[in-house]
Amino acid sequence: MFKLIIVDDNKYERMGIKQAVDWASLGIEVVGTFANGADALASVGELHPDLIVTDIAMPMMNGIVLAERVREQYPAIKIIFTSCHSDFEFAKSAVNLGVYGYVLKPIISGELETAVQGVLGEMTERERRERERSGMLRQLEGMLPLVQEQFFKELLLGNFRDEGDIRERIDFLRVSIPDNSSFAMLALDVREEAEPTSGELSHSVVDTYYQSYTIKKAVGALAQRASFEPAADGEDTSNEEASRERRVSAYPVQMAGDSFAVLLFGEPDQFLETAVDLHLMITERLDRSVIIGMSQTSASLADMAELYRQARQAALTTFYEGSSPIIAYSEIEDRAERSPFDAVPGLESLYGDVKALLSYGGEEGIDAFLDKYLIVPGGGAPSESYVKVFVFMTLNLASVQLEEANKSFRLLLGEEPAVWSRVNGLSSVKEARGWLRHILKALREQLTERNPTKNQKVVDQIREIIGHRYSEPLTIEDISKSVYLSGRHANHIFKKETGQTIFDYLIDYRIGIAKGLLKEQDSKVALVAEEVGYVNTSYFCLAFKKNVGMTPAEYKNKVMLR
Repeated sequence: MFKLIIVDDNKYERMGIKQAVDWASLGIEVVGTFANGADALASVGELHPDLIVTDIAMPMMNGIVLAERVREQYPAIKIIFTSCHSDFEFAKSAVNLGVYGYVLKPIISGELETAVQGVLGEMTERERRERERSGMLRQLEGMLPLVQEQFFKELLLGNFRDEGDIRERIDFLRVSIPDNSSFAMLALDVREEAEPTSGELSHSVVDTYYQSYTIKKAVGALAQRASFEPAADGEDTSNEEASRERRVSAYPVQMAGDSFAVLLFGEPDQFLETAVDLHLMITERLDRSVIIGMSQTSASLADMAELYRQARQAALTTFYEGSSPIIAYSEIEDRAERSPFDAVPGLESLYGDVKALLSYGGEEGIDAFLDKYLIVPGGGAPSESYVKVFVFMTLNLASVQLEEANKSFRLLLGEEPAVWSRVNGLSSVKEARGWLRHILKALREQLTERNPTKNQKVVDQIREIIGHRYSEPLTIEDISKSVYLSGRHANHIFKKETGQTIFDYLIDYRIGIAKGLLKEQDSKVALVAEEVGYVNTSYFCLAFKKNVGMTPAEYKNKVMLR
């Protein structure tokens, strides 16, 4: 039931309004009647009305002032004015105050009911939206850890870059971050102690889920016990170093089956200690080896994708392999930055390329993708570390695409430990390229299998490219490369879906823009040609006439004469 209060200084008119309409049949309960706006306003906080029907001219506080105060303090309450005055200024005040109805006295019940029903429709819709929003928030409450993890995964993949936007989302998702925190990333890889022998099964499905559960529980336990570290027995508790607070928050993110990320928020001098404790807790519970890479620190959440890239490279480096299960990026930084192909590919760029490749690309696209990341400009070969990191990251990002398509990485490629072990065993760029090409081809075929929307996605992508770049000297090859297809293949798909070649569509699009520009009074044909991507004005004029049936100058004159 919605709640209504009636405000009128005339006792009989108050009662008349109360009795003029069958309020209960409308789902409304009259919860109070008042003789002036001051008394009504004083009771609004207690009665919580949804609707106020009020006279305008009253002593102590008139309806206009009441509406102003209610709008300031309770903006959701709807107001209907009643008045003997049909004066335009009163009506104007009602409009400016956002009043939802204006009924003249003497009150006619049908008019009042019509005005109320109009307000009811909006209030009912508002109530529906509130119920829907509350239901969504309740669902979110129940799955908050999963939503947090999904947000963090997107953050680490570079999908969020604005600091303010990130913090707003973190606040909404109730992520606890200590004040004035620094941030760091751990990249955690779980590996077999030894290669499975022939015929020996690797981890079962149960083992895989148990591993994920164990690691996430360890991170959670670490965060809980990190709030305070008591002094050891016999130590002087007055010593600040012996008894000190550890202010580190940790959040786990499963990036792939055996690959995890852990976000650390807190004091930089405690991050390494946290990584050591985490390693001990996990290895105590799992009969597997654990490698942890640790990034540098930053004060900005917008750097998380870069920090994850650093941690991932540290975890995958072979430079210190065998000497320590925890490798800090600072230990390999000089070596990693020696050359662009000794570092790791940009995560955001690689993620976009993998997504486009698996969504649109053909075999030519796979080769172009591998050329982009495995051929060093000017000759030479990328380092072993770079190649392994690139292959690992590519498979990691591809697994994200598989998850989004509800497909299993394990069913397509086999047990994940064997896959990651294969990555570590790669001995040359040629071997890595051939193996990764085979996998990408299989993944692309699986992801696009029986997908009737695949061609339409290609068409939409091409249209979007033309829409953004029509003013450039654009070629079919430029467009097809952007969707990882050959020019012939891209053109075949586009024509099959639209009945036009890409070239014809590009001309039509440019001419359409040109027609709009030519309608402007001061437009010049040569400048219009340049704005729509034609370097040669004569060629533009020929294309325009073929498409429109007249030259650009003739078209402009015709438009100006209208």
